[in-house]
Amino acid sequence: MNKLWIGAITILMTLSGLSAAAQAEVLTIEGLAAANSPEFARIQSISIDRFGGRDGRALAFELEDRLSGITVFGRPYFNVIGGPSAVQSDATLSGNVTAGVEQYETTAKRRRCVERDDKDKCVTHKNMKVSCLTRTIDYRAQVRATRYSDGRSIYTESFPDQNEQTICFGDDEDFSSSESVLRSMIAGTASAISNDLAPREYREEIRILESRKGMTKTEGNFFKAAIKKTKSNAAEACRMWDEAAGNGQVHISLTFNRGLCAEQRGDLEGALDFYQEADRFSPGKLEVTESLRRVSDHRRALDEWELRQSGRD
Repeated sequence: MNKLWIGAITILMTLSGLSAAAQAEVLTIEGLAAANSPEFARIQSISIDRFGGRDGRALAFELEDRLSGITVFGRPYFNVIGGPSAVQSDATLSGNVTAGVEQYETTAKRRRCVERDDKDKCVTHKNMKVSCLTRTIDYRAQVRATRYSDGRSIYTESFPDQNEQTICFGDDEDFSSSESVLRSMIAGTASAISNDLAPREYREEIRILESRKGMTKTEGNFFKAAIKKTKSNAAEACRMWDEAAGNGQVHISLTFNRGLCAEQRGDLEGALDFYQEADRFSPGKLEVTESLRRVSDHRRALDEWELRQSGRD
């Protein structure tokens, strides 16, 4: 068998594997990811104070837009005060942004044309050292939140970033606009701060476990039939897995999938019990560990949401 055929077969096998992965059965899970900074569970209003540095004002504007746009369960999460106001906010955000641009000459290897034919078509290429210019943009934003009630700093974070681009003699490109690079860095900082201060609603497709190793033929066939049902009727698939468990079947795939079913219908306590049981079957299994973390995080987010709502009363 020649190398071309071997290569073709390898590509087909790879594509087949990717297709199988893409067609894996899933259950859709909706939830709430907790904010990275639990101190903000009781913060209802935020004022955007002074941000120093040449790009500080741009970050302040971006933060005002981002935080104003956060909604949870259809309700605005923060009352954002962007300028001077007679209303005292629960917390104040301030900070500083520094950015520096440096360019220096260097060399690098590039593939270049060294010979052309009479029609100006390149016939010989060669890797050779050429003169280049490297531009580095160093960025750092420092952000702090101060709580009004006690003057305590409840959030302090630094956001460093760097962009480096090298353009060589003969390259068919130019440096990206430094302004666009900085805008991207500022947007990334604002996004990270939003995730730190507020929870995030999510909708994810989580793969079920499909392994039937250790099941009897009858159990395996019934389990496989339930898997097929996930495409058209997830509730029926879940009912079938419950039926299998009710008939005394015990298996990590069955237990884990029942956990996904419980999580999908919002029964977080039930889901946690199933995932903990699955973890006893196979300690440290990635899918189980991730699900345990996801449910625990969802529960914490809901607890913080209830705490927040009690503060509105």
